[in-house]
Amino acid sequence: MNSRFFTKLNLSKTKHLLCKAKINGKTAKLLIDTGASNSCIHSELKEYFNLKEKGDPFDAAGASEGKMQAVMTLECKIQMGRSFKGNQAFVLIDLNHVNATLNSQGAVKIDGIIGADFLKSNKAIIDYSLRKLFL
Repeated sequence: MNSRFFTKLNLSKTKHLLCKAKINGKTAKLLIDTGASNSCIHSELKEYFNLKEKGDPFDAAGASEGKMQAVMTLECKIQMGRSFKGNQAFVLIDLNHVNATLNSQGAVKIDGIIGADFLKSNKAIIDYSLRKLFL
């Protein structure tokens, strides 16, 4: 893995992989979801992470019932681990239903999701045995 950066992953009580990141300098707890097409941030945290909307709201589908209102953000600064720094646009979406489910199972709440868009563009490799995300 020539000159790759990595970040440590934690395993939640629900067996989800979690990582810490900084978004525009603010600490975030993110769930790694290879099945999510887009990376998302909980819409209630838009101001906290200083995210700027781009475009009009749209209907988004996810693992919950029905469609949800979502909006894209402009690219922002993301840092993972000690060395990885990049830019990423997120989908702002209400993650209350996700956090309610995690909470009901004794897991910590998340600020957002790292999806396939980020993983693919950064040629990510997930090492489950070492619990590391290589970028």
